Amino acid sequence: MHEHKEEDKKSEMMMMLWDKLGDSEKKALMLRKLEGKIMKKEQWIKDLQYKVETMKMMKMWIEKM
Repeated sequence: MHEHKEEDKKSEMMMMLWDKLGDSEKKALMLRKLEGKIMKKEQWIKDLQYKVETMKMMKMWIEKM
């Protein structure tokens, strides 16, 4: 319950800051947030690719047995 109040305070403070930003600052902040989401998804994809490569290696080793 205490964490919920802290989140409300953070959210309220962010809204106050958002209202004080200019259009170019808002645009820059939105772009930065989108770039962060893109980076997170790209890392997720890289992790999956690594796992797939590992499974393929394991399959190859098992087939050689």
